[in-house]
Amino acid sequence: MHLIEVLELDAGSGIPLETVGSAYTPQGSEQGDESSLDDSDYDDLFSDEDEDMRDLESDTDPEDDESVLDGVPPEVTIPQAQLDSILGQMAVIVPCKGEDPNTIEGVLSGIPRGCLIVLVSNSEGRAYRKEVMMLRKFCRHARPALAIHQSDAAAAAAFNMYGLPDLVTHVAGGSHKRIRNGKGEGMMLGIALVAALCPQRRYVAFVDADITVPGAVNEYCRAFAAGFALNPNPGTETMVRLRWASKPKVRNGEIDYTCEGRSSQVVNRWLNKLLSAMADADPTGSLAAARDSEIIVTGNAGEHAMTMDLALSLRLANGYAIEPFHFVELLDQLAPQNAAGGAAAAAAGGAHAGYNASGRVPNLQPVTIMQIRTRNPHFHRVTDDSHVRSMWASGLGSIYHHLPASLNSSTTQTPPQPQPQSLPPSPPSSSSSSSSSLTAFSSKSFARGEKLRGDILDFLADNHEENDNSKGELVHEPPRPRIYPPVRQLDLDGFREMVRSEHKTLYCLNLPHFKLPRPNTIAPVYHHQYGVTPPL
Repeated sequence: MHLIEVLELDAGSGIPLETVGSAYTPQGSEQGDESSLDDSDYDDLFSDEDEDMRDLESDTDPEDDESVLDGVPPEVTIPQAQLDSILGQMAVIVPCKGEDPNTIEGVLSGIPRGCLIVLVSNSEGRAYRKEVMMLRKFCRHARPALAIHQSDAAAAAAFNMYGLPDLVTHVAGGSHKRIRNGKGEGMMLGIALVAALCPQRRYVAFVDADITVPGAVNEYCRAFAAGFALNPNPGTETMVRLRWASKPKVRNGEIDYTCEGRSSQVVNRWLNKLLSAMADADPTGSLAAARDSEIIVTGNAGEHAMTMDLALSLRLANGYAIEPFHFVELLDQLAPQNAAGGAAAAAAGGAHAGYNASGRVPNLQPVTIMQIRTRNPHFHRVTDDSHVRSMWASGLGSIYHHLPASLNSSTTQTPPQPQPQSLPPSPPSSSSSSSSSLTAFSSKSFARGEKLRGDILDFLADNHEENDNSKGELVHEPPRPRIYPPVRQLDLDGFREMVRSEHKTLYCLNLPHFKLPRPNTIAPVYHHQYGVTPPL
């Protein structure tokens, strides 16, 4: 399992590092010479009673550790200056809906100062006003931030006019449009806002608004930066996904430090089953390591980050399906011809784009996914069983209804293979043989996809007590998520100018390069709430 773990929250300035081949070596030292101590010096550290400790030390070989990602050393210190440089180019999007402003303020306080804060709210109107008041007070010392409401009419009109009309819907009982409800839709609004208004930001991160420990948020942001710094595949796009150290629950008056949330347990298991099915359907054997594995451990990672180019290039799902669908989309787009050969590499650390199983050229360039286990326990707002159920059902829906093309068609097509005109066409007998082989392979792949779908239906039936809608009726299939085109399809110049000139809910704080012609003002309400005039 390619999972990177945080060892120290603050490792100091660290030893300056340089890359030598595929390993990181302290500057001024010989490669592989990490210490001036020899084995005899280590013997002096242990008494005879510590024989077990010495055996443990000698039996541990980092090169045998399957959790070490190729090209990344077992242990590395990332200099603070490098982290700060990446954080200074990062925008952190905080989608919120109905959280206590004090809780949101705690989340903001954990975001490193170099980052741009982007608050995307879908709270009711008066609650949003309080959120903006809180944000303006928080940013009074020159902290850059953006805030916008998901119902902003100008943003909806801009999406509708400049390339993403699927993202908007008519308001019931009215003539105007608004951006659809949903977490995924709010995240897409945040991505578009950053890309259009702050194009110098190279990285975009997402942090939930209900986290109750600000220190955890700070670690998450620094872990994002570390993931970008550790990408062993230069030139590839990067996605960093976090696995919490624990998600504590209070049971019988005691804190139970559960390692995995209820929804994550379900979604991770089925994403790995998807990866295993693709391994079975891969005739090249390049996915053999993914068969019956647990490579994917961050399927539901609400805390994740990616390069802006990747964020603009991915198709995105609505609601809570957005995070699991990242994997489904990458497995589909980065699968090579007639197989999912590059897909496991995408899940475990990188893949090369080419023709995928549907015979189309994917939109994505090679992608590296860095999964990082953090140190802080993840405390957040307690959710009821129905909310958890809706989250894992959305994740299963993204798999069930959107299987990668290599598992989703009985007539998988191969991409056209142009031949030089000077060469004669292939003999008919050879072509016929190749076609028969392809048909047989495609049928087996399709059967594996159908078996996976059937297994998901069996899982829903076995969990029928948790599998019903608001009317208590059994739901036989997971919900079908809506899939949106990549944000790159949007005309960012047109979007920026329309939102800038006609906005209703946009607030820009301490962004000298971007000024609104008609700044919003909430001074009267702000003064009543806080007793001070909001900063400009």
